[in-house]
Amino acid sequence: MVGFDSTPSREPTTAETIAAAALRLAGERGWRSLPLTEIALESGVTLAELSRHYTCRPEILDGFERMIDRRMLAGAAAGDIGDKPRDRLFDIIMERFDALLPYRDGVKRIARELPLDPGSALVLAGALPRSVAWMFSGARIAIAGPTMPLRLAALGGVYLSTLRIWLDDENQDLSKTMAHLDRQLNRAASLLSGDFGRTRPAEPMPSDGPPSVAEPQPGDPAPAPPKAGPAKARAAKPKRAKTAPAAN
Repeated sequence: MVGFDSTPSREPTTAETIAAAALRLAGERGWRSLPLTEIALESGVTLAELSRHYTCRPEILDGFERMIDRRMLAGAAAGDIGDKPRDRLFDIIMERFDALLPYRDGVKRIARELPLDPGSALVLAGALPRSVAWMFSGARIAIAGPTMPLRLAALGGVYLSTLRIWLDDENQDLSKTMAHLDRQLNRAASLLSGDFGRTRPAEPMPSDGPPSVAEPQPGDPAPAPPKAGPAKARAAKPKRAKTAPAAN
């Protein structure tokens, strides 16, 4: 499948442009009957060029999920290793919602149409464990071992429950989403006896962001924060409050 370079400052690839255009169109016209010809037109590519990357809408949806995974990891690369694992998970899930925000109308429309679109539903069901594994990896939490399925299921449930709130959260600061995520992580911590997993040590990594990688594996090392040199220094992203604001 298509690989996505995660360097934040680069230009989008053709595959990303197509996936982003498809989600924008889904928000305007629906997903289940969206023709590939319209997606190609919206993307500014020929149908032949689109076919080099994707052969059907579910493949585009999978490409979109992978793109969001990469953007989530890029946004979380500067996370504070001194934070508790639970707080790092809070941050990375909110990074994912930040990455999804420009496509929320499309995500909402696709979610409504999933019962009548088994192909897309299967793609999303398969993408969820992959994305959850990346959340743990991006938060530098090791989960390999006999309890790994429980940890993946627990965080997957947290994410899906919070996603439903995020879809209708019109607050500019996403306060309802953060308050719900805060509660759900606390419940998951109780289920896991307060142990989301052990913190991994930092691993050396290029300074221009997370590397392009294949599928995350349970034992893979998680990315370390980038070391910004004088010529490539970027403004630090404001840290989120570790205690979510109360929902209005």
